[in-house]
Amino acid sequence: MKSLLLTVLLAETCAYLFCAANQNARDSFHVSLPPPKFATALRPDSPFGINTAFGPETPDLVPRLQAIQQAGIKWGRQDFTWHRIEKAPGEYDWSGYDRLVDLCHQHGLMIFGNLTYAPAFHDPRTPAGVEAYCAFARTAAQRYAGKVDDWQIWNEPNGGYWRGSADEYARLLAAAGKAIHQANPKARVLGLNSAFCDVRFAEAVLKQVPNDCFDVACFHPYRPPNAPEDKFDWWMLDQYVKSWNKKSLTTDYPLIRMTLLEQAEELSRTIRQFGPAKPLWVTEMCWNTHIHPYGLSELHQADLLVRLYVLAIASERIDKVFWWTLKDQGTRQFDQADMVGLMRADLAPKYSYYAYACMTRMLEGKRWLRNDAFGPDVFVCVFRDEASGEDTLVAWANKPFAYVRVSNTDRGLDFYDIFGTYRHVPYDKVRTGHLPVPLGESPVYIVGASGTKANTRPDPGW
Repeated sequence: MKSLLLTVLLAETCAYLFCAANQNARDSFHVSLPPPKFATALRPDSPFGINTAFGPETPDLVPRLQAIQQAGIKWGRQDFTWHRIEKAPGEYDWSGYDRLVDLCHQHGLMIFGNLTYAPAFHDPRTPAGVEAYCAFARTAAQRYAGKVDDWQIWNEPNGGYWRGSADEYARLLAAAGKAIHQANPKARVLGLNSAFCDVRFAEAVLKQVPNDCFDVACFHPYRPPNAPEDKFDWWMLDQYVKSWNKKSLTTDYPLIRMTLLEQAEELSRTIRQFGPAKPLWVTEMCWNTHIHPYGLSELHQADLLVRLYVLAIASERIDKVFWWTLKDQGTRQFDQADMVGLMRADLAPKYSYYAYACMTRMLEGKRWLRNDAFGPDVFVCVFRDEASGEDTLVAWANKPFAYVRVSNTDRGLDFYDIFGTYRHVPYDKVRTGHLPVPLGESPVYIVGASGTKANTRPDPGW
């Protein structure tokens, strides 16, 4: 990883400082990265995912897949759009998706299929519509068995993409889950798939479905502008409580005052009330970089991306996270819907793209070992490289500064920021045998010999 060096190109900055009338952003930042270690390998256990947000006819499909591959991302959430496939009742055209699945695999990207968005002649809230959806899902599961073995039943059925009740979604989930399992016994069915961490919706559905009709519980816990470790969620307060549920909830709703992992545990606890625990996947999540309410700076987005993924892995509660999405949907810097990506609309990388790419190079293929600190203010998560025997500590503070004391050995310690900037501290019995390391809100990777440990420090002194 010593070749993972940072090159900052600032030549263009001054030229564009005063172009306020231009809505487009221009990049002046570049990171030179070594090739991803597992470029073409399909890695089912990888936690690193992305919402592809493309389809078979997307003009820049191959460049997007190349960017995903270069970032080291191993999983994609892919819409298998019902109305694009079934254009006449009972007639399916899978040809575009056949090519798409193969292209994804060629670029080292496993995908799961999101079966959603009905044609005008089917209403999945009705018994006939459920039957039609099950036929569609069954055919997909059979056709792609061994290539795509994970299928999501609708997108955000607790919100505007469903326009039905929890009862109606429960009927669809139970029937479609059974159909997929019968068509491909090795398939996993992804259920709930709610906007927010909506435990009320989850409970309403779980009361009505067989526990084995789905295998993985999914949710979309957006929380801008709050960090994942914050014990407050402005987005849930303003959108879920004050807008979506203004007649039934008040501002003392408990989930508002929880961290992301505490919200995830509430969802898991709700699931366990109705049967065995299920794996949790975050199948949408991001912090947008628009210059408007709920927006973040692009640098802070990069920091929070790394913190989100490491927290998910190290919590042992969330198996996979799928960032929304690879590229911005537009160029309006004030628009929340436009400023969603790791890259700009023209595929120019943002800071967060490089942070994601560096993270996969540092952590893909390594095993989470333990947490030397796990909040509320300091986090140190330890990963083991079984091949080299080295440990990688990912450390940060959810406050402006903090310190940890890290054990050192004759090997010395290697330090990388989220973009791969490299520093080495050799071993010195007196000065660096136990090294005080300053932390901030941007994570740092600390690589040392097997057994490298960190202890929190109450102050910056020796």
